[in-house]
Amino acid sequence: MNWGTKLTIGMVLFMGFIITLVILMIKPHKADSLIEDDYYEKGQTYDLDYNARRDAQNDKMLPIIQPGAEAISITFPKPVSYTITFRRLADSRFDKSYQSDSTRAHINIPNADLPSGSWLLRIEYKGEERNYLYQDKILMP
Repeated sequence: MNWGTKLTIGMVLFMGFIITLVILMIKPHKADSLIEDDYYEKGQTYDLDYNARRDAQNDKMLPIIQPGAEAISITFPKPVSYTITFRRLADSRFDKSYQSDSTRAHINIPNADLPSGSWLLRIEYKGEERNYLYQDKILMP
């Protein structure tokens, strides 16, 4: 085998490597770096979230969150209907959501439902005909 054949084989292998990388870059991925699937739609309705967070502070309707040994305790100043979403930063398969249409002022969520690690907590709740929103990062032991 002479040097021309080796050069041609090396060039073909390199071109195959580059083409493989291009195909992998173009191919759509399910695991995107965005947290939300509807990221852009949520960005367009950001004002609603901002107003709900501001109303929660102004109306003194912020929940009190107390992690305990066996459960997370969430207490609202007044009974509300709610949707609580826990998003796992490391793996979205562990995301949890809790919802209630009946009005309650106190909620306990068992620690067994949430593995240890970092979580994004989002509480959307309605009290006295106003919508409120609370968001925070929590760390489960």
